[in-house]
Amino acid sequence: MHYTALTLQNVFVIPHGDEIIDHPNRESIELWEKIREITAGDDSDTIVIISPHGLKLSDSIGVINTQYLNGSLSLKTRKIRRKYETDRVLASTIAGSSRLAQEVSFITNSGPLSVFPLDFGTVIPLIFFGRKRIVSIGQPRFWNLNGLVDFGKTLASVSEQYEQKVTIIISADQAHTHAPDGIYGYAPEAGPYEDLVEECVKNSDFSPLLSLSHDFVDKAKPDSFWNMLILKGIMDHTGKRSELDYHYIEHYFGMLLAHLV
Repeated sequence: MHYTALTLQNVFVIPHGDEIIDHPNRESIELWEKIREITAGDDSDTIVIISPHGLKLSDSIGVINTQYLNGSLSLKTRKIRRKYETDRVLASTIAGSSRLAQEVSFITNSGPLSVFPLDFGTVIPLIFFGRKRIVSIGQPRFWNLNGLVDFGKTLASVSEQYEQKVTIIISADQAHTHAPDGIYGYAPEAGPYEDLVEECVKNSDFSPLLSLSHDFVDKAKPDSFWNMLILKGIMDHTGKRSELDYHYIEHYFGMLLAHLV
């Protein structure tokens, strides 16, 4: 069934390797330019971003609901500092709408206006967007695969019904075991995983990921797998299809850019 989006503006899959910023080769420059191209028209009020390098809870999905979110990165070619305000209404709504989600907040000595640190998997995709309110979600890595799909459906539904315009960013790199001298070494599963995700995007069908074994995913070492299942849920709910924008292997890991149409 196709649903007409109300305030869900865009859904992007954006990688987060430092190379996007540092531009060590032609592919990284082309990826940078393509991200700028496909995100240029985004006019959302709030961005929901799910990062595999942020908050991780053992058996639930952490929705951060502090007043502010700060990020600071020191890369080879530049330093990045960003500060965002959390859309606390949307964060609470997302957390309260899914049995798998858990609202995360804390109070500092200075009072309730606490600041949560943003990871590079959040900051790098966000540099392509203007200063908006943010909902930061920590990617779960538990093996409740159908639950992840259901969360994606819920996230899409809540975003559609929200009173202001929402864009969702799935922050994700792909397999991390493409090269023997990479930080995780080489595994033969990396190539097939990379190819499978690309085919899933091209076919707008992520159901093959549900058949992968825990051992296969562990050896390929993607940080994308769980987020791709959340993306499947978003697609199942909205009826949107995925479009591949760019994909290449940066030494030992894959970076894939896509969006829903």
